[in-house]
Amino acid sequence: MREIVKLYTNNPLEHVYLLYDIIYEPDNTSIYFALDKGIEGYLLIWRGQYVYGIHIWGEAKELITYIPHKYRAIIQVYNRKLLNPIIKYFNAKNVEVKEYLDMVVDEYSFKPYMPEKARRLREEDLEAFLKLKEIQGRKLDVETCRRIISRWRYYGVFTNGELVSIACAYIRMPRVWIIGDVFTHPNYRGRDYAKIVTSAITRDAIISGAKALLHVERNNMPAIKVYKILGYKVVNTKPWIIVS
Repeated sequence: MREIVKLYTNNPLEHVYLLYDIIYEPDNTSIYFALDKGIEGYLLIWRGQYVYGIHIWGEAKELITYIPHKYRAIIQVYNRKLLNPIIKYFNAKNVEVKEYLDMVVDEYSFKPYMPEKARRLREEDLEAFLKLKEIQGRKLDVETCRRIISRWRYYGVFTNGELVSIACAYIRMPRVWIIGDVFTHPNYRGRDYAKIVTSAITRDAIISGAKALLHVERNNMPAIKVYKILGYKVVNTKPWIIVS
């Protein structure tokens, strides 16, 4: 555990998933290490209800065979040398590679944009949340939505009583919060709602003393523009492998 904490301490942005899953998701997490006078690489597997979240970092080629291949998964590849071996491992079946940017903001660069126009979602917002998630293409049951709202920190923008935009922090650690699930109803885009909800949850991260980290597909220029306006800066680009 000491070596894991050391990795996180030296680079919290890169290893936040590792420490978070060990502490808060031990029953849903498997970890394999490549060791040589310390941790040279690791394979982190989080077994989500609908999709596996997998991270492979460092000199971890020998760990590729431990990647489960019978489940939908998102694999974040931290070492580009591993990209082709992983694709080969899957025989290029049901695999898509996308480039994602890691963007970060801190207290010095954050430029809030009307965060007061968004509010925290509560259990009484469950019906509205379910409706928006269905429009997003995520058909979730009531209990799953209740658990998500209670565990993750969601903000929303309402228009005439309708929830039209959301964003959340799905990982919160003392030094890093990870922001995600930014979505706006298609009929309400172009009104800065995504900027407002992202600003609201980012403000909470900054107030806590953490940096805010988010991932965005490299070709998603409208989203990247929004995040840059809020002060986010690109700190890394890495391939994600989407296994369907």
